[in-house]
Amino acid sequence: MGDAPLNAPVTLLLLQHLLFPEWAITRDRHGIWRATGRVTISAPDVDGLLDVIRITDPGTVERAVRLLGGA
Repeated sequence: MGDAPLNAPVTLLLLQHLLFPEWAITRDRHGIWRATGRVTISAPDVDGLLDVIRITDPGTVERAVRLLGGA
């Protein structure tokens, strides 16, 4: 398998349904990632989006890390 990055649809599926179900996460036709929860945020890449979600909603990120077995 290696270290190949996940493609956008797989990443979106994991983010939306498994890790952050309380956020509506989308990727538009220009490649901009958006998340709507208590606020609406956007970023040019998924890493940036996750950084902003972490700042905006740290409890959600902590839950996702526990779900993935990281804590």
